[in-house]
Amino acid sequence: IPDSYSEGTLRGSLILYNGRIHTMDEHNTVASVVAIDDGKIVYVGNRSSDAGARFLSTATTTTTTKPRRINLHGRMAVPGLIDCHNHIVLLGNRPGYHTPLENAYSIADALSTLTSRATAVPAGEFITTIGGFHPNQFTERRLPTLAELDAALPHHPVFISYGFTGPAVTNTLGKTFFSAVTPTPLIAANGSIPLGTANGAALLALRALTTPSSSRRSVQAAMAYAASLGVTTHL
Repeated sequence: IPDSYSEGTLRGSLILYNGRIHTMDEHNTVASVVAIDDGKIVYVGNRSSDAGARFLSTATTTTTTKPRRINLHGRMAVPGLIDCHNHIVLLGNRPGYHTPLENAYSIADALSTLTSRATAVPAGEFITTIGGFHPNQFTERRLPTLAELDAALPHHPVFISYGFTGPAVTNTLGKTFFSAVTPTPLIAANGSIPLGTANGAALLALRALTTPSSSRRSVQAAMAYAASLGVTTHL
């Protein structure tokens, strides 16, 4: 679709017809027409006239002009990005309330992302970031400190590791938790946790907290995060 129709926010209004639309329902239905109103699918079927009628009959439509019609000429249309090697299960198995920091470019960005995440996390629950980023992407070229994490997240223990082997960092609430587990990970006064054995002990203690319910919640969060970026296919 030309840039002039992309609208930048994925909220265009259009009808794709004469295509192969794999619905992935229980019957593996393949439709030929799909209608999108303000970025939301409002019709999937085989009649362009019915698709067009959706824009007239949908009371909540925000469309102010007629949708653009695109003839797919028998081609397949697939939404979003396709990346069949993205470790979605590994992402979904992160302990705590995993918070991706891949789009943070400074300590302030990271703290803002974590603080925003905390608003939807019960007090006392771990907020974690395990992998998917590197301190070198931050302007400061380092991890946040215990004091910075305490100020940003006073009601949640935090564990941030830029790999499964570390190094990592925690805050005061996290340090209190880790000091009571066996084996007890080595934690410096500034909250830093060395890579290797110490980081492994901390991660193992967090994994011991997981339950079927928390795993299900974590997987749903991982899928929602991927979808928010346009990644719609997982393997």
